[in-house]
Amino acid sequence: MMRQSLFSPRYVDFGAGVARELKAKTLLRAVERRLRDALLADGGSHSVQFVDGPAPYILVREEAADILGRVTIDAESGLYVFCELGNCTKDIVITTASEDRLLEEVLRRFREGQPAGQVIDEAVGVLVGQTMRDVERKLILQTLHHCKGDPTHTAFMLDMSLVTLCNKLAAYLAESASELSQMAADAGFGGRGYRL
Repeated sequence: MMRQSLFSPRYVDFGAGVARELKAKTLLRAVERRLRDALLADGGSHSVQFVDGPAPYILVREEAADILGRVTIDAESGLYVFCELGNCTKDIVITTASEDRLLEEVLRRFREGQPAGQVIDEAVGVLVGQTMRDVERKLILQTLHHCKGDPTHTAFMLDMSLVTLCNKLAAYLAESASELSQMAADAGFGGRGYRL
């Protein structure tokens, strides 16, 4: 016999929403403290402000009160989302599961004073000469490693469907297996039958 819940589904959903909101606020307050300490350690002219509410976020401002960026936590995936909102850029988004990676990226952008376009252009400049297929493969595999093997977070960060990601990973695995058997054949181990 199946036990009936003591609480209505609506109450359970409400409780889950409150728990997500509390978790987001706790995580963002911790990020706010770390970000403020790091920006002030340099004697910088940035301020960091936590904004409370049903969808809490952090604002990073210059002394002139210009808003440079906003950090939130995506309600669906639980990932940190950083949007840069300066004069030269609009909504360049960085999404990550790692608080350290988020802080590293935010600090790099605001400490160096480079507009995001220049940072991205430098990163893309390193890739010149490589094929799109190689770049895509490396980006997918490094993002998967960054997400600690979680394909759902990886697909979200790469803005692709989970099915597409899984198909690409299966293709990479098949390529690796065929490369391994080809290397074995080239080394002279291909045609021999070994018994263990």
